[in-house]
Amino acid sequence: MEAKFLKNMKGSFTGDARLYELSKAVTFKSGYDDDDNPVQDETYFVVVSGIVAMFSGRETYIFPSDQDGNVLDWGELEGSFRGNIDHQAALANLGYEVIQ
Repeated sequence: MEAKFLKNMKGSFTGDARLYELSKAVTFKSGYDDDDNPVQDETYFVVVSGIVAMFSGRETYIFPSDQDGNVLDWGELEGSFRGNIDHQAALANLGYEVIQ
């Protein structure tokens, strides 16, 4: 599966954030139904954000987004990790290879 770099998200996020389009949609929790069960949704777009957090150090998180980079849910997706800032590694953890 592939992740195509679309643009830097400078000014919209703290740290180094980039928007990617995925060749296969990812599933994310988009809320809860009336019975308090999680509701799932899909998107072909993610923002990968790398920051140095005050208490936990370097982190690279993947968030589901729309085509403009607006985050759809702030719960980080699988593939996110702490200990380094590496967009390609985070996307590889999720099963995607970054292409230009």
